[in-house]
Amino acid sequence: MADKIKRIPLQSEIIRYIQEYIEENHLKAGDRLPSQGQLIQMMGVSRTSLREAMKTLEARGIIKVRNGKGIYVSEGEGSAIPILLDFTREKERLLDILEVRKVLEKEILRMVIHRAEPEEIQELGEITAVLMEKYHRGEQQTMEDKKFHYTIYRLSHNQVMYEMILSISNVMDRFWEFPLDMEDPFLKSLPLHEKLYQAICEKNVKKAQAINEKLLNAIYQDIRNQR
Repeated sequence: MADKIKRIPLQSEIIRYIQEYIEENHLKAGDRLPSQGQLIQMMGVSRTSLREAMKTLEARGIIKVRNGKGIYVSEGEGSAIPILLDFTREKERLLDILEVRKVLEKEILRMVIHRAEPEEIQELGEITAVLMEKYHRGEQQTMEDKKFHYTIYRLSHNQVMYEMILSISNVMDRFWEFPLDMEDPFLKSLPLHEKLYQAICEKNVKKAQAINEKLLNAIYQDIRNQR
């Protein structure tokens, strides 16, 4: 069984805490932060969790860990702090939206399979064909990817459900706009679009839902792995 989408990773919460600590205490480049022991006590987290978050902050030039001396705001890198804060918040928003998508799309697929007309399924098939052709040629296919999903939402023939999706479309659209500056995002999920379409054609609700969950989990892992 595919793993469930989890809540916001603890690492992201630790990163946010340290960033906000730097901002709220008006720390500048070269200023010292509390020790690892103090941070562990302040946040109530494990040493392992803190260490992983510190690696991310140091890799992005926010802090500098000096062995035996302490943790410092990186020299000349103060301007990067808001950038990473935005990165962390966007990452969390996208993961939250994936949770919403998993819930809504499971029911939407059931509606599509029971309600969509043959000509509408054919329309989805044409979109899928263009999407897969571009994918196999190594061409950009973000517009077709977006059109594929929004067509499925429309074919549910449930106006309230469709409006619920549209109400979060400003965040949803980030999945097709190279979120988090990802290069060629979600390539692992693209072949699953064709399998999802085939399951819809077969009118196999459970199969379609399982494939869609696998597709969303692949997207989730790509986003979660971004640092």
